[in-house]
Amino acid sequence: MVGMSKFFEEHAKHMSCQALGIHSEPCLEHFLRDMPKYVTSNFKYFAPLCLLPIVIDWRNLNKKKIRQRLEYYFHCSTMGVTIGYIINCLICLMRKGRFGIYHFVFIPSFIGSASVHFLASARVIEFFETSIFQCNIETFLLMKKFLISRLIFDSKILQTYIFMISSAIILQGKLLYNTKEFWILESNSQPKEIENQENCKCQLHPNMGCQQYLYQGVKKYFLLGLTLDILKSVISTVSAKRSSQSKRLDLIKNFQIRSLALFTVNVGVYRFTHCFLNKYIPGCNSLNHLLSSFLAGVCYTFYPQKQLFAFAVVHAIRTLWSIIQIENANTKNTFLRRLLHAPIGRILFPFGVAHLVHIDCLKPEYSSILGSAITNAITNKYPLTGRRQIELVKQKVEATYKNRNL
Repeated sequence: MVGMSKFFEEHAKHMSCQALGIHSEPCLEHFLRDMPKYVTSNFKYFAPLCLLPIVIDWRNLNKKKIRQRLEYYFHCSTMGVTIGYIINCLICLMRKGRFGIYHFVFIPSFIGSASVHFLASARVIEFFETSIFQCNIETFLLMKKFLISRLIFDSKILQTYIFMISSAIILQGKLLYNTKEFWILESNSQPKEIENQENCKCQLHPNMGCQQYLYQGVKKYFLLGLTLDILKSVISTVSAKRSSQSKRLDLIKNFQIRSLALFTVNVGVYRFTHCFLNKYIPGCNSLNHLLSSFLAGVCYTFYPQKQLFAFAVVHAIRTLWSIIQIENANTKNTFLRRLLHAPIGRILFPFGVAHLVHIDCLKPEYSSILGSAITNAITNKYPLTGRRQIELVKQKVEATYKNRNL
């Protein structure tokens, strides 16, 4: 059995891109020919991610919102095209010099993501950072190298508990510090001081009763979850290469009420608990909200997915960092002030991209579904193609060793 490091050091570094089977034509011709494919791959991948809010929130749309959403879609796609194309070019250029296992995709991915990461807008950068860090957390759990990763991976109870803590941190940050982290639920606003308490039904919603307030929230997120579940079913069915009759059957089979249950239970527990606690324990809104946000995280039991878990952990860490920055905005400590203003996310982003592409290409068993989707979309399925060709060449090398031994 030839190890991967030994294979690169003794065999792959002496082989051209054509010999490895990554592309059949010369590298320059490959760059020119594959440019439209990178554009198509990225614009196709980011279309549902960036344009879905237009479908969900179609009633409140206007020209400004549509233009902003289309610009966001264009910027995300062009950043993906640029990163993927630079990675592809660098992989070929790296083969001209010293070539090892980390020269294959890790170093090109690091340089490619670092070279364009500072050119994009803050919103686009935040989206890419969140996705990449989320995928790396999933990979950390799948690898199960450490005790903590094994404990979390094998325990749904521990995952739910951490998800509940993350939910409390994110929603509490939104309430007290107005943090901008995206979450599956909108936070309640701070209750206003009301002079006539007798006519007030509830401080959280003085113009309606608690039952109506709960019903409105459940109805809104029920429809949102139902829309997402239908879209997931349609997308998974359309992507399958089958007959129209088989696709209709698959559409019914693939439909699952995952997002519907997640959103409905989340908002139901959150609003009911907050109203209940504020009614019987008035004057403690912050503490009541913290407990309500924590209990709302129990919805994870209806959709216990590593992808959702990693998403919550990433946003909880971002929220905590934002709170620390707000609390220490006027600090006189020079070191702390520089640390809080350091672009830590941008510094870690190239490492995250490089690690993700490296794992997906050479150790796919540790790559998450989302991680594979992102890397293959950005690089026009380069990890998938490279992985297959390397395995084929590696099998030929192993067969040659066996024949020599015989």
